[in-house]
Amino acid sequence: MNIEDKKERALLNLISEASKDRLLKAGKIINIDKGELLFSERDEVEDMYIVLEGYISLYRNSRFGEIKIIFICAYGEILNEMVLHDNKTSICGKALTDTRLLAINKGDLSKLIFEDNELAIEIFNSLARKTRRLYHQIGNTNGTYPLEKRLAVKIWKLARDYGKKSEKGVDIPFETTITFLANMLGAKRETISRIISQLKRDGIIIHRNGFLTVADMVKLREITQ
Repeated sequence: MNIEDKKERALLNLISEASKDRLLKAGKIINIDKGELLFSERDEVEDMYIVLEGYISLYRNSRFGEIKIIFICAYGEILNEMVLHDNKTSICGKALTDTRLLAINKGDLSKLIFEDNELAIEIFNSLARKTRRLYHQIGNTNGTYPLEKRLAVKIWKLARDYGKKSEKGVDIPFETTITFLANMLGAKRETISRIISQLKRDGIIIHRNGFLTVADMVKLREITQ
């Protein structure tokens, strides 16, 4: 299933054409390069951002310098609904690929929300979905749940949500290095590397030059159960 088919998280797929047109007219389109930081924790931000093309990683830095990836956002998803509450960000946003965004000034957005009830509801729903996903993440951090299964679940979901079918299987369209996967799970690189090596030996995945292909979605799914 490609990301274009996943409707439940994409604001631009959920609102009417009239609401979408108002958003596009009110905002401005900006482009950022792969690896570029859009905002850091505690930055003063005046715009709400929506992904038009590409992928953005939202993450937190720990006081020990570790990174924990919280969300990956793709087409139609809002990056920072919290701008409506506070201009200061509480998370970092970095481009995983060359990315195009719609930036809407907080003041202009407030006017749109006041005039467009449908838009207001879907922005609220976007934040509610993020909260629900955070609850799931907290539940999955249970130490009794084997890391092998947690990693298999994460890779399977990445392939399901963002993957593109190819001759070799399902390609994840952005770099998924060992460090990236470790940051998603809050695990040590060495442990993730060991599990990835086993998945490669079993023919379940292909991991080369930082990019990952799931060669056998069925077998990967079996590991998660």
